[in-house]
Formats: sequence, C-alpha cells, structure tokens
Amino acid sequence: MNQNRIFREERPGERKTISTLLMTGYFVTVSFMGYMAFFLNIQLTQMDRITSKMNVETLTVEQFNLLKTRVIRATVQIRQEVIWLAIIGTVVSIMGGMYTYNLVVKPLRKLVSYTEDGGVTSAPEIKTNNEIKQLTTAIQEIRQVEPTNREV
Repeated sequence: MNQNRIFREERPGERKTISTLLMTGYFVTVSFMGYMAFFLNIQLTQMDRITSKMNVETLTVEQFNLLKTRVIRATVQIRQEVIWLAIIGTVVSIMGGMYTYNLVVKPLRKLVSYTEDGGVTSAPEIKTNNEIKQLTTAIQEIRQVEPTNREV
C-alpha cells in the first residue's frame, strides 16, 4: 500500500528519525527559496514591462520621469529583498549547521571515542530515541556479550 514512502514508519515511543528531521528542513528551505525566486521573477517581469514601454519619442517628460521613478523604486525594493533573503538564508544555514552538529556529529564523535578506547569511558548519553541511540545501545550490548564469548 504505502511502499513508496519517503520516510520509514516510526516505532512506538520513537521520536522523529534524524533523516526525517533533516529532510523536513531541506523541504522547507527549498520551498521557501522557490517562493522567493517566484516572487522576484514577478517583480523583474514588471520592471521589464515598464522599461519596454519607455520610448522617449512617445512619452512626455512627466511620463518618462514617472516610469523612471517606478523602476528605481522597484530596483531598490528588489535589492533590499535580496539582501534580506541572503541574511535570512545565512542565519537559517548557521542554525541548521549547529543543529546537525549537535544532533549527529557530536554524538557520533562521542560514540567513536567510546568504541576506540575499549570501553574505558562511559557510553555517551543520548536522550532522543533516534538511530544514534539505537547504535549506541547495540554497541553496548555487543560489549556485554564479548567477554562471555572470549571466556568460552
């Protein structure tokens, strides 16, 4: 029935998976950027329409000055919107990078150091029930089973 799902089914008591969270963030970001590109395209089309009507031979000085002020106003507005889009995009990118670092990279580094030192340090404590916690639990279970296998 639902074999072509993007995300896997969540288990009972399980929170969103890392891939689900990251993909949702990517979808929202791409949708926002698409909307802004569409909005800027509409404004540029209006500017194109205004500039194509600018014919010095048929326009009076007042009409030409009116069209000129409209083009200048639209250019300033587009410039401001692009600057704000760049600022918002930068902030969202930094926040997304920090979130990804704290959600994925930092716990994986702790898990790597835990597995490399032979269990001298304690296993990293991961509060969310995601793939990294499941991997940590599996490694802990393997470590508990290893000494009994070596004795036999």
